[in-house]
Amino acid sequence: MRFYYSSILLLTVLTVLTVSSAIAHGRVETLDGAWSLQSGQYLDENQQWVDYQSRGLTAIKVIAGEYFSFTTMQQSEAAAPTLWAAASGRLVYDGTTYTEYPTLNSFDASASFTFEYQLEVLENGQIAWHTKRIENGELKELEVWLKR
Repeated sequence: MRFYYSSILLLTVLTVLTVSSAIAHGRVETLDGAWSLQSGQYLDENQQWVDYQSRGLTAIKVIAGEYFSFTTMQQSEAAAPTLWAAASGRLVYDGTTYTEYPTLNSFDASASFTFEYQLEVLENGQIAWHTKRIENGELKELEVWLKR
């Protein structure tokens, strides 16, 4: 039994070290997978910051190789969840920035969206993905995602 627990502990430590090493060395394959939105805010058309939580927004993003897809829903106590935004398309990333090129989307986007990002290994071993979108030198959006 002691061997069993030692093996689990060793496997956990090796997994955390491998992920930490990949992040530290700029390898970005850790973006692949499913991510759930934890928090975020965006700059609205009136130049006011809007917190995602105040809008009842939840989202899941999936990245597989060169492709992404996300769905964001708005939830309220008074009604069933409704679609806020969804998109899918091609993705390019280099270790510090990534660019989404939506080919299908619910918000009539014809442009690409570039984000700066950092990955963080949390104390509990989860990976947090911090993103920020800057357009024409102005910060427009901040998000934190957790790998599922």
